[in-house]
Amino acid sequence: MSNRVDIEIPEFTQADVIRITGVSAKTLQNWTDPNRGILRLSQDGVGKGRRRLYSALDIMAVTMIAHLSALGVSPNLVSQLFYKPGAKVGDWLRVAAENLDKEYIGRIVFDADGLFANLISSPEDNERFAYGDDWARDRMAFIQVSLTRIASYVAHGINDIQFDETPDDQKSETDKAIRAARDELLKNRKKAKLP
Repeated sequence: MSNRVDIEIPEFTQADVIRITGVSAKTLQNWTDPNRGILRLSQDGVGKGRRRLYSALDIMAVTMIAHLSALGVSPNLVSQLFYKPGAKVGDWLRVAAENLDKEYIGRIVFDADGLFANLISSPEDNERFAYGDDWARDRMAFIQVSLTRIASYVAHGINDIQFDETPDDQKSETDKAIRAARDELLKNRKKAKLP
C-alpha cells in the first residue's frame, strides 16, 4: 500500500469507492446502512449532514464483498467473516496491504454452520489444508480469494486518485511515463476484450 496512506484512516469519499471498486452507489449505500449491518465503516457516528468517508481497509472490504457476491455468496454471509468473533479477515487484509510482496490467500469454506475462513500465507499452509484428513473426509466446498490481490487492486485505485488530484506541474516524468504505459496496456486489453 502507498506509504502516503494509513489504511485505517477514513479519507475517501463514496465517489472514490465507486471509482475504485465499480460498485454502484445504491449497492454501497445498502451495504453501509447501519440497519443492514453488512459493512461497518472505520468512521463512527455518520449522520445527516455529515459526509461519509471510507478507509482503504473499508474499500478492501467492499471489494471482497463485491467479488464474493458476484460468485453468488450473500453479502450478509461475507460480512460475518469480518465481524464474527474469531474471524480475522479484516486483520488479514491489513497484513496483506502491508506486505504486497508476499501472497496471502483467504480460503472461505462453506459448511452446515455457514462460512468460516482460513488464512493461507505459504505453500505449506495450502498443502496442509488441501490434503489434510478433515478435507478429504468432509469434502467441504470453498472459495479461495487472494487477499494480496485485493489489497494491491485497492492500492492501485488509490494511487490513481492521488495521481489525478496532483497538479500536472508536481507530477514526476517517471510517474507520467508509468501512467501512460499502463493506460496504453489497458486500452489494448479492452480492444482484445480480455477480462
